[in-house]
Amino acid sequence: MIDHVSLGSQHYAAATEFYRQTLAPLGLSLLRDTGKEAAFGTPEHWGFFLYPAETSPTAPGLHLAFAASARTEVAAVHAAALAAGGKDLFSPRERPDISPTYFGAMFSDLDGHRIEVLTNALPG
Repeated sequence: MIDHVSLGSQHYAAATEFYRQTLAPLGLSLLRDTGKEAAFGTPEHWGFFLYPAETSPTAPGLHLAFAASARTEVAAVHAAALAAGGKDLFSPRERPDISPTYFGAMFSDLDGHRIEVLTNALPG
């Protein structure tokens, strides 16, 4: 059901190193560190992300991504979220910068948490 999780850290560099070491026994490694995002997992599945977070109470909340089996499900979840009071962060679309098959959308829930729904299913 959940595709990946992103967490904010007030100690980004130290947290990146901590998770690099901590996740290694699971066969998970640091796959990318841009300074604004550290991605962990396997080459086939990037499942855990860190990003720098400010100490302010307005810092972004938890980011959860839910897996969908089809692009139509992505669109339906996004529409339902907006109808229920969520705020659009990005509408359903392809993201070739993430993956050649990625199709997803993101919205914030009523508490401001960033919720993503995605699929890697091809159109049709």
